[in-house]
Amino acid sequence: GVLSMIGSGLIIRDVIFRWKRRKHKDESLPTVSRVILSMSLLDFGNSFIVHFVGTWMVPDGIIDDSFPIPLTAGNEMTCTAQAFFSSLFSMAGCSSNATLAFAYWFTVCKGKKERDLKKWKWQIALVYSPWIIGFADSLVGIGFEFHHYNRLWFCDTLSDHYSPHKWRPKSVAALLGVVNVLIIGVMVSLIRFVYTVEKKTDTHRSDGERRQRTIEVTQQGIWFIVAYMAAWLPAIIGLALLRKSPPSYVVFIACMYPLQGFFNALVYFRPKYISQRQQMVPGSTERASRLTSMINTL
Repeated sequence: GVLSMIGSGLIIRDVIFRWKRRKHKDESLPTVSRVILSMSLLDFGNSFIVHFVGTWMVPDGIIDDSFPIPLTAGNEMTCTAQAFFSSLFSMAGCSSNATLAFAYWFTVCKGKKERDLKKWKWQIALVYSPWIIGFADSLVGIGFEFHHYNRLWFCDTLSDHYSPHKWRPKSVAALLGVVNVLIIGVMVSLIRFVYTVEKKTDTHRSDGERRQRTIEVTQQGIWFIVAYMAAWLPAIIGLALLRKSPPSYVVFIACMYPLQGFFNALVYFRPKYISQRQQMVPGSTERASRLTSMINTL
């Protein structure tokens, strides 16, 4: 959780710094960067309330399978608050990963211009819709009193054997499954696009620099999807199993799920790292300049 908070915090700091720098030039922040900022804010909140605070907000003295839960110091109110925010940040965070994938898809594969994405319908769909989905899911969970300790390390609004509402985790898992199918579809489309562009680059050398930059932007989108899958897919599979997973798999989820922000930071700062490395290698200034251009425009 701490690694994820640090990673998301660094991304937020960098995007805000670039936003301020663009304001001095009377330029707005690109849509992809807005989605990345929103996604990082959500992940920071999720990492703090779920993975860092953890069992501190679980009702004190609660017993699970005849064993006391360690480090519990909360009550019903803190459990309800944690369940609300964990549902908000997790559902909105998952949705923001999907909108980021589509933002890359519209930009790269469909050739959408930034001036088109700045229109309100696209801003609502790509930047604000995850927050709307997150709030809606949280209000439903709290309103129907789904909140409780989830037998892991925090309170959420998904039911287990403590609750009669067995349909909720399966319905949420099905919804997240649909989202993941869409994200995988976008990733396949981006990979096909890269393959097609690389073939064209081989046959049209005169336009190779612009095409190579397009490939690098597309690869960045693919890496963000891979980072999301690495952190979220094990947890979604565990949710679909209605928490009947073996203990070893639960440990695997506990290791991977809190690392979303850390993985995102590795992907986000990857072009900068490669650019700096390329500048240190003689004869590699061309690719370094392309990467710098990509960083400044996204």
